[in-house]
Amino acid sequence: MYHRWCRAAIAVVFVLVSVETPALGRAAVGVTAYPGLEIHQGSVVCVIGFVEPQMRIAFSAGRCNGDPMVTDRYGNAVGAVTLAGQATVSEVAVDGAAAGVDYEVITLAPEVAATDLLPTGLRLQSKPGFRVQPGARVCEATAARQRCGRVDTVTESRFVIAGMDADQHEIGAPVYVLDDDNHALIAGLLDGVRGSISEAQSWPAVMRQVYLDSRSVDSTQPPSQGRTIGS
Repeated sequence: MYHRWCRAAIAVVFVLVSVETPALGRAAVGVTAYPGLEIHQGSVVCVIGFVEPQMRIAFSAGRCNGDPMVTDRYGNAVGAVTLAGQATVSEVAVDGAAAGVDYEVITLAPEVAATDLLPTGLRLQSKPGFRVQPGARVCEATAARQRCGRVDTVTESRFVIAGMDADQHEIGAPVYVLDDDNHALIAGLLDGVRGSISEAQSWPAVMRQVYLDSRSVDSTQPPSQGRTIGS
């Protein structure tokens, strides 16, 4: 089921961005979009969580969508938000995590290079059927560092990590598992930080929501900026 959602979501988003790509600023030569890159949207600072190099799109958390134009920390254009989903569920789960899923899809600027390599040099992969389990060791990477912790609780759409001690400016960052072959498998996107407790949205839940939202978008009326679902 996850494999179907993932492939379908990427395919539908690719068609969507081909039709609805907003005007993108010019990127400086040498700018590369990668999982772990710090991005700025207005006054909001976040991190890219996943990059699909061939389709030239990137993913981050929906709460990062303070402005549709995405730049790096130096003000260089990275891309623009094409589709975003914001959680509308007001109920709070037992562990304090919101039940909704939010995300943003970023279309990369033409001059920006795209890679799925983490700052550690490992390639961030999406594995069909993979879901993180309680007790698993997961890591989160930015350009500055890699931090790791243990999964505490898992729900259908989210999981809580103990001992990772992430930062609020790292929202959207990739959370991944290192398998026995030292492959980095994406487990989710960082979505909340409370002291040494971090929360992440599961990657299968994000992909499912992207698929559902992108199907509902009417591509016959291109907007002047990225669409936000559920705001």
